Amino acid sequence: MINFIKSFYSSHRFSGSAGKILLWIWVKKDLPKIKGELGVDLAGGSMLTKRFFSTKKYICVDIDQAELDKGKKIYPEAITINSRIQEFLKDTKQINPDVLVCFQTMGTNPKFEHNHINRQYEETLEVVRSMYYFLKPGGSMIFNICDTKNIGEIKKKLSLFFDQKFNSVRYKFYGAFHITKSQKRIPMFIRFMTAYLMHLIPSFRTLFGLKKERVYFFCQKKL
Repeated sequence: MINFIKSFYSSHRFSGSAGKILLWIWVKKDLPKIKGELGVDLAGGSMLTKRFFSTKKYICVDIDQAELDKGKKIYPEAITINSRIQEFLKDTKQINPDVLVCFQTMGTNPKFEHNHINRQYEETLEVVRSMYYFLKPGGSMIFNICDTKNIGEIKKKLSLFFDQKFNSVRYKFYGAFHITKSQKRIPMFIRFMTAYLMHLIPSFRTLFGLKKERVYFFCQKKL
């Protein structure tokens, strides 16, 4: 029983809120499906998501060198690059990943620095487009975006942009139970079960449309 519990915790990624755990349930389900030579984790920090990669090589990009160093101690084989996402994605010739991911960053992480503070919405779209051009043909990308005001428009514009650019594109709206402070007092098991219910019941993810604040995209096999 103890070994089962240890295996369960090591194979999942947990968080302070049920809403965030839901994201990691989806990542655990989708990311291991993508095989290949190279995977790139944008804003990967201390590499907590590396456990879900199935690629032979792994690159973690982050602006926080201390977080990269922390992850390097656990995964010495990982390649680390200390850079802003926008700057890293400009080099489309040297690296052609089979999978490119970016989680809990766009619209979520204050360290996601915008070049133009008054046009964060547009720049988020530009970063996603840059991710597409950075990806190799046949590659896949997974990411999430938080924007409480513009999430519907963001999804609409990205769906138009991705049209006929991938073999398949799936998206999911969510946003419920993302309040971390109050949920920390709730046992982790309850938070996980709440997240799993949201995974199984789509309307529960947004509290029946009242909390449509985030979107998760899984784009498979670039054409």
